[in-house]
Order: sequence, then structure tokens, then C-alpha cells
Amino acid sequence: MSGSRIAVCLVVAAMLCGCGGNDTCEEPEPYQESVEGRRIDVPEGLTELQEGKELKVPVASPLPPRPEDSPCLELPPSYNKPGR
Repeated sequence: MSGSRIAVCLVVAAMLCGCGGNDTCEEPEPYQESVEGRRIDVPEGLTELQEGKELKVPVASPLPPRPEDSPCLELPPSYNKPGR
């Protein structure tokens, strides 16, 4: 197959992939269903984990529900740190 045929096939494949998909906002994303796991149990004889280096995940403040007919968010809402 010549280089131009391969290029045409790649362009056509890219165009077809761009048209597919049926994305909706109705189903939660995998990250929205995540839960905090339990702490790692360190086996006897190994050094304990340092609590100060653990990532503490803050509890999110609840937001009012979005209307059912609202479109999907393209970008996350803006966040302003308190005191700024």
C-alpha cells in the first residue's frame, strides 16, 4: 500500500471515530462513585507508614442538583480560595 493510501485511510478512520459516541450526563463517571479505602495494614517486621505523608481527601461541600435538561459541563466550575 502506498503512503498516500495509508494517509487517506488514517484520515477517514479519524473522521469516523469523531462522529461516534453517545455521551450523556445521565450516568455517573467512575470517579464519582469512588469511596475512601481502608488504611494499609503493614505486615509485622516492616516499617510503619508515616501518617503525615498520607493524602487526606476532604469532604466535598454539596451543591444543589442541576436541572435535568441542562447540558453536560465542558469545564469544571471555577474555584476561588477563601481569602483571595
